[in-house]
Amino acid sequence: MDDFTTSYRDCYPAVLAYLRRRSNDQVCEDLCAEVFTRAWKGWPPHGRPLPWLYGIAHNVVLEFYRGRERDLADYSVHDADAQSESAEEIVAGPLSILQALATLPEDDQEILRLHTWECLSPSDVALTLGISPATCRVRLHRARRRLTAALAEAKGSQS
Repeated sequence: MDDFTTSYRDCYPAVLAYLRRRSNDQVCEDLCAEVFTRAWKGWPPHGRPLPWLYGIAHNVVLEFYRGRERDLADYSVHDADAQSESAEEIVAGPLSILQALATLPEDDQEILRLHTWECLSPSDVALTLGISPATCRVRLHRARRRLTAALAEAKGSQS
């Protein structure tokens, strides 16, 4: 289990950051504990630990929100976006990438976040989402195209 301990130490900050971007500070540490509890039960991973842990985290977040749909106002993903808004505004500049991203379907948002913000390769994104690498590359291409269109539309409406 030394491998698990090492992976926990190495991956905990990245998994916690992933969860913070998808939930609020009140629950992200509890969700992270659930991710590593499930990882412990399913150890060892097939492949690299981080994409596997992101896949578990993705499922934990989905289950959390499904189980608390009536309380979404209290546990909104937008709370996490508001907390990290200043850093993202610096990166995004005057054109709001976050607003354009929010107009996309949830599947597009997730694949773009995993690839761009979590710095996963298309193969690792595919592993995280449980899809083939070829399907991932196609979905990533389409999501980028839709994001570009949303940005162009937002820019056109600002003019």
